[in-house]
Amino acid sequence: MYYGRKKGLIIGIIVAVVVILIAIIGVFVVLKTDLFKSNKTLFWKYASLQLESFNQTPNIQLEEIEKLKAQSPYTYQGELTLDSDDASLENIKLNIIGENDKINEYSHVNAKMDYANNILFDVDYVKNDNVYALKSDEIVTAYLGVRNENLKVLFQKLGVQDTSSIPDEITVNNYSEILKFSKEELEHIKETYTNVIANTITNESYSRQTSAVVERDGASYNTTSYRLDLSSDQIASILENILNTLKTDSITLNLVVEKAKLLDLTDEEITIEDLINAIDEAISELEQEEFQDISFVVYNYKGETIQAEIIVRNQGKVTINAKKDNIKMTYESYEEENNVTIELINNVTTTSSNMQVKMDINGETQVNIDLINNGSVAQRSLNTTCGISVVNEETEVTATYNQTIEFIDELEETITLDETNSVVLNDYNAQDMKALIEAISTRTTEVIRQKSSNVIGKYYSKFSV
Repeated sequence: MYYGRKKGLIIGIIVAVVVILIAIIGVFVVLKTDLFKSNKTLFWKYASLQLESFNQTPNIQLEEIEKLKAQSPYTYQGELTLDSDDASLENIKLNIIGENDKINEYSHVNAKMDYANNILFDVDYVKNDNVYALKSDEIVTAYLGVRNENLKVLFQKLGVQDTSSIPDEITVNNYSEILKFSKEELEHIKETYTNVIANTITNESYSRQTSAVVERDGASYNTTSYRLDLSSDQIASILENILNTLKTDSITLNLVVEKAKLLDLTDEEITIEDLINAIDEAISELEQEEFQDISFVVYNYKGETIQAEIIVRNQGKVTINAKKDNIKMTYESYEEENNVTIELINNVTTTSSNMQVKMDINGETQVNIDLINNGSVAQRSLNTTCGISVVNEETEVTATYNQTIEFIDELEETITLDETNSVVLNDYNAQDMKALIEAISTRTTEVIRQKSSNVIGKYYSKFSV
């Protein structure tokens, strides 16, 4: 009896262990592999992976430099040169010398452009507190400025009848704050509206294709693709559901109101009630809109999304190959021969950064942008080189800008705008302002005519025998 009971316990334990192992393996298979997962689940999984690939390495170097600019005075020198097979663009240079002190609300810039050692213009810009002024000695020897206040009145003096869209003062928006969201805010928006979109789309809209071949970087990949097809009616329904959800989403509505305040778009403060009324209007306008059928395809290779496509029926297709710090997008038009490829490459360290943008238009025109920054807060300097080139069968043009920033303890000399060296348009009556502007316009026209004559003469003298 005892032996039989013991044997039964052993068999029971073995069976239990086997069942537990099967259960563990089953959970692992479901959670860690794609087996048994629906096309809908897998589409969103690999679509999310592709979106994550757009994340770029944070540029700590430039972030720290921008913080130092707000805290310390600095000087800078820059030179822009052109290199072209077009003789009319040869020997053009722009030289910039400047200094800035954000704490004391002061900046001064001198810009000179010359062609073949002939100065085309020489302009000074000064900002003192709330006054912004320009001066060119060839036109007027005093700084001509505008005080950044009561701008509606100023434009009325200039003859503008409707000043409702003109603010009393121009504020420089902090766009970094506008685009800044907390982790909780982003998570709320992501969960709320991803669910709205996912719940609006039927399971039949998703499909899968095995052995989908993808050609990338000269290699072939045998992938599994997951596809989402949306009809025009489905797109309208998704948008309507998003807008209806937004109407009751107090967190996102308050967030929109906050960002609108930073933009300072209107004199009147935007309220949540204003937003809801605008949303209702947008919902009613959806009925008048005609949407095109759209398909989204993601390609999975060994657990990674190596390519994605957005296909607009009868119009075109966008192909996306993205990985961290390297994004390549190609647009192919179905209606006409128009193919554009854009590639973004980022290489960032604590003391240097290099961003490259390469664009190819129909295999005929290539546009390249190369931005290099070297320096750091510790070095108290930053050297920037930006090159932009455009090449096609007809022409080749390259513009190069070199700039050096040096941070210092204090500016040696500053220009103070006062009644001895400047005039402020806000202080003039309408009649005197009109006479002043007319005199400056006449003198500017005369200087431009003289400069143009000198440049044309020098240009043609190069080809004379």
